[in-house]
Amino acid sequence: MRSPWGITAAAVLSVSVMAVLAGCTTTDSAAPSATPTSSPSASASASTSPVPAPSTTAAAPEQGADALDSVDTIVVSATQLSLREADSEVATIALVGTPLDDAVSTLSEVLGEPRSSDLEAASCVRAQTAWAWGDTTRIGTPDIHTDDGTLSFGTNETAVATSDGRSVRIETLTGEAVGDSVAALDAAFDATVKDDFATAPDRELLSIVYDLVRNPQVREGDYRPYGASVFSERGVIASIIGPNEIKSDC
Repeated sequence: MRSPWGITAAAVLSVSVMAVLAGCTTTDSAAPSATPTSSPSASASASTSPVPAPSTTAAAPEQGADALDSVDTIVVSATQLSLREADSEVATIALVGTPLDDAVSTLSEVLGEPRSSDLEAASCVRAQTAWAWGDTTRIGTPDIHTDDGTLSFGTNETAVATSDGRSVRIETLTGEAVGDSVAALDAAFDATVKDDFATAPDRELLSIVYDLVRNPQVREGDYRPYGASVFSERGVIASIIGPNEIKSDC
């Protein structure tokens, strides 16, 4: 398997996510309002749904939507996005079971008006409407490597600048963001939850699942880890994805 960037074999971490991220930056159109108005389709044919409907169910009810204006960090795990102000969690978005329109509505309260992108089916990508903020931060329904019923979130940027002047940083569970060194994560996990892309040693490509959901052995000596992940090049984190699968044959 070869990715759109020419990365071979085990580069699935970047393949499906980067393909979707690329779609969000090349075919985006401005949403008509900061609060989306209807749910997009997660079917295998391209969606033409309008902007999703507003929802407040994903925000912490005791804090309300106004508290989302103070969020300065999004922490990505395999099962949720934690929306935080400093060390305090303001709200969460469950990545498993939350309707896409609810998730987009809550993220819009944090990050501002989203852009929609109708993605056509392609290698490793399911046809769908994804939603994006900043340059490459996006959320959508499952791609080929994300479980059905689970939202696919990813970013290639350290933080998203909002229209009201805030900067919302996107981090792993241990505080790393895009642009940080991958060395600490690399040291913390064994070979069964990472892929060092031995076919491209000059680029030092590395994928690590840092919040593991499962790690089945699909054949002798071959593990296929699934969960929240990072992808790095030359020792620097280039993307954060939650969740996804690495070492796939897609």
